Amino acid sequence: MPETDYLSLNEAAAASPGRPHTSSVWRWCRKGVRARNGTTVKLPCVRAGGRVFILRDALQTFFAAVADADAEHFDRPTKPSPSVPHNGTRNAARREREIQAAETEARKRGIL
Repeated sequence: MPETDYLSLNEAAAASPGRPHTSSVWRWCRKGVRARNGTTVKLPCVRAGGRVFILRDALQTFFAAVADADAEHFDRPTKPSPSVPHNGTRNAARREREIQAAETEARKRGIL
């Protein structure tokens, strides 16, 4: 295997889309990346003495694996959204008070 197939962490960061920090590439090797479907994808690395190297092909395979795992998540059918979006700010008691206030106002105006 030619020496150019091995990338240092700095070289791998420079060769990656978006030019992530070197520590990000190291984290991908040690902890991996949690994909949207819940799986963890790790970047394979090789340790030679005190240095860490990444095969150029492994970097491309890693990005493809993360993209595939994300696509698996986004391609799943989703639940239909409710007809009225709920932002989670109202609780049941507040909703009940608002309904009562609206009914009282409607009675005052003679609507109910």
